[in-house]
Amino acid sequence: MKAVVYHGPWNMSLEDLPKPEAAPGEVLLRMDAVGICGSDVHGFTGESGRRAPGMVMGHEAVGTVVALGPGVTSPKVGAQVAIYNILAEVAPTPEEGDPSFLNKKIFGVNMGRRGAMAEYLAVPAENALLVPEGVDPAVGLLTEPIGIVTHGFHRLTAKNIRPRNVAIVGSGTIGLSALLVARERDASKIAVLDMIPEKLERARSFGGATVLVETNDTPDSVSTKVESLFGEKPDLVVDAVGSKGSFTQCLKLVAPGGAILLIGNLAKEVSLPLQTIVSNEISLIGTYGFDRPAFADALAMVPRIKTELATFIEGRCTLEQTAEVMTRLAKGEQQALKIVIEFPV
Repeated sequence: MKAVVYHGPWNMSLEDLPKPEAAPGEVLLRMDAVGICGSDVHGFTGESGRRAPGMVMGHEAVGTVVALGPGVTSPKVGAQVAIYNILAEVAPTPEEGDPSFLNKKIFGVNMGRRGAMAEYLAVPAENALLVPEGVDPAVGLLTEPIGIVTHGFHRLTAKNIRPRNVAIVGSGTIGLSALLVARERDASKIAVLDMIPEKLERARSFGGATVLVETNDTPDSVSTKVESLFGEKPDLVVDAVGSKGSFTQCLKLVAPGGAILLIGNLAKEVSLPLQTIVSNEISLIGTYGFDRPAFADALAMVPRIKTELATFIEGRCTLEQTAEVMTRLAKGEQQALKIVIEFPV
């Protein structure tokens, strides 16, 4: 089979690899659509250090079942499935992949050559979830960002936090996904903040209010804009950026007794005004990735938001073009919310 193999920073190529077989308990998938994630680009440049030479990337994927391993009865051959990409809650062995940075086995992230930027991939049958009827495979792979936000909202619910007014800092993939998930959970008011007017247009088309952060704004002036829009401070603020500036802004935005859901994690460290957080009883809820319940809930949500999700896709390419596209993305020569690798039938 053809696969894109990463050899080190700025170096990946299309190569022939052995076609996998479905082991006991597994299904063999022919890839239909694979997303190029921002984390793939950061791994490609070596910036994150979270991709190992010799591996196959690709962890956002939808494929069609073409073979069943021994003992497997479902999903059936011909079924289209989204891949729940966490294979196990333990780090891989050095023979399987890269155990150095993540205490999980994740396809396309640290599992060596078990990644979706390939024509075929064998996965445990339990990791292959049926894509709802009428959902395009390129849209189905966007279950992952919806799943990330859904997992965050599951964590809020577990702590008995049920927000009414939600402010979202950042209108990238995660910020827009947060808007859609908050909308599905019947938040009374939702506002998205960003410095780029064009990005806010999409949030507005999704039914959210928008707040343009201008160059001369301060965290206090932005907070005043949001409070004026809501008539009060939001009881939930979602940090979809994860920078020092976005965290500071979230602290200014949130109502006393409210919560900040931390999803973005660009900055390794931020300043923590302890007395403000303690005195105002602010809850900081960190969330990372997703679990199977969140992924399944997100996949069930996709048919209701598929029209909005389709607008995330701003570019398509073939497996043969992937290395070139990755290079353009890394250099900033191409911008896109999501680029999808498509596979001819």
